[in-house]
Amino acid sequence: MAQHDEARMEKGLEFRFEVPKPPNDPMYEVTAEEAEELLLRRLSEEADTATVLWELARFYSHSRQHEKALARLRELMQRQPDPEAKAGCVLAMGQTMEQVNDYPAAIRYYKEAEALEPMNSHNWYFINNNLGFSLNTLNKFVEGEIYCRRAIGIEPQRPNAHKNLGIALAGRGQYQEAARCFVTATQVNAADPRAFHLLEELLKEHPELEFDFRNDVECCRKAIEMVQRKANELKPVVHRGWRKQLFLIKTRIRSVLRMVWR
Repeated sequence: MAQHDEARMEKGLEFRFEVPKPPNDPMYEVTAEEAEELLLRRLSEEADTATVLWELARFYSHSRQHEKALARLRELMQRQPDPEAKAGCVLAMGQTMEQVNDYPAAIRYYKEAEALEPMNSHNWYFINNNLGFSLNTLNKFVEGEIYCRRAIGIEPQRPNAHKNLGIALAGRGQYQEAARCFVTATQVNAADPRAFHLLEELLKEHPELEFDFRNDVECCRKAIEMVQRKANELKPVVHRGWRKQLFLIKTRIRSVLRMVWR
């Protein structure tokens, strides 16, 4: 879950931000090997294998085990009954290819997901946004702009597509419009500072813009600093050492008992 809030800077700009809420359950620090063991155990024991397959695929993706991630996503996709769920799997395959900087492969997956025409706005947004991002990375800024604008039309209160539209416009030499997109992305979610950093880089490269955006830069900076302080206050306590070992022992005991009483 995430916490939504708004802030207004002294000079008039409004900012939204979204920071994760602390989880209700205790958190434990585990190694990648321990996390994989826990997920594989759940896969063999739980009836809802689709949920565990998804978590396992995301784990492999985040731990840079991309072939394993794709294999689990293909396995999951075969079990999905409808195009909507299949589109989510293909979207995740594209994201996995992004992580290894294989943007042509990512674009192929995203366009495959696009062809499934999902109705879920979250999937539809990220298919278009990620297509825009990947096309920008290959310097295909005209096509990238089209997909970024589509994504903004679907969910304008997300920062990603505003940021990526700014990248596309900067790539086309429309620097004033690009800077405005970076400001808008920061206003939409000041917890994500990436667009602000792109704005700073753009103004360094094009100092003629600095006068027009000086106030905006200061407002964005203050908003980001405020949100970062709030996020630090909400950071959960992560248990390590003997508490972690106790958690792993209890997990293994529960697993054995489930096997005995099955």
